[in-house]
Amino acid sequence: MRYTTVIISWETARLHPLDRAIAAAPEVQFEAVHYVNPVGDGTYVELTQFHGETATLVEQLEDASDVLDYKLSEDENGLVYVHFESTPLFDAFLKSIFEHTVVLRWPVQFVTESASRGVQITLMGPEGALSDALDALPDEIDVSLVRTGEYDKALAGPMQALSQKQRDLLNEALRAGYYEVPRETTQKELAETMGVTNATISNRLRRLESTLVKSATLHQTTRSCIKKNTSSGPMSGLSLRPLTARLVKYAELF
Repeated sequence: MRYTTVIISWETARLHPLDRAIAAAPEVQFEAVHYVNPVGDGTYVELTQFHGETATLVEQLEDASDVLDYKLSEDENGLVYVHFESTPLFDAFLKSIFEHTVVLRWPVQFVTESASRGVQITLMGPEGALSDALDALPDEIDVSLVRTGEYDKALAGPMQALSQKQRDLLNEALRAGYYEVPRETTQKELAETMGVTNATISNRLRRLESTLVKSATLHQTTRSCIKKNTSSGPMSGLSLRPLTARLVKYAELF
């Protein structure tokens, strides 16, 4: 199975009903759309992750005439449910994707590095279908290729790259507080719990941590986690325990 990751951007056109609200409130950043679901009356609901001033976001949602309803999560995940009326360009964008035999991988990541508005999307499917879906995108949308190739499970996210045995070990390590700062358990205690030697648990932890970090460099939705722990290069200055714990907490959103 093939995949293609692209950045789609738009400058003057209005793709999403919240475009103007986002532009008017730079202190609120939308990070990723976890899912969009069409409603039978032509409207949509979506679950979006954000960070920034919650009060400012509420003001923007209240003022947006296209927003029919919204709910904010009460925890620290920064999630907002929005029910909104669509735009012609938004309808055309989704039609170009869903009318072809491709799969859109969620979440969709907002791109903030450029002056224009945009999102990074990954499509999976036969090579011909991928090309047809991208060719069908509306003319108002610009497309920039990020990468393409054979799909690898590491691209699905850090947790998906782990084997079941590695997930079991990581869950036990998190439960016991191994990745807390300071640590609440030791490798020796983990080894006793898992019924293996200290050397075995040490090797298994190193392998799963390596898998998580390598997957994070491929998985675009974890890019912000890496950047916040980077001083000069993609892996420079990384503190592995906090990073691993953050990757797992992010994966638990799904």
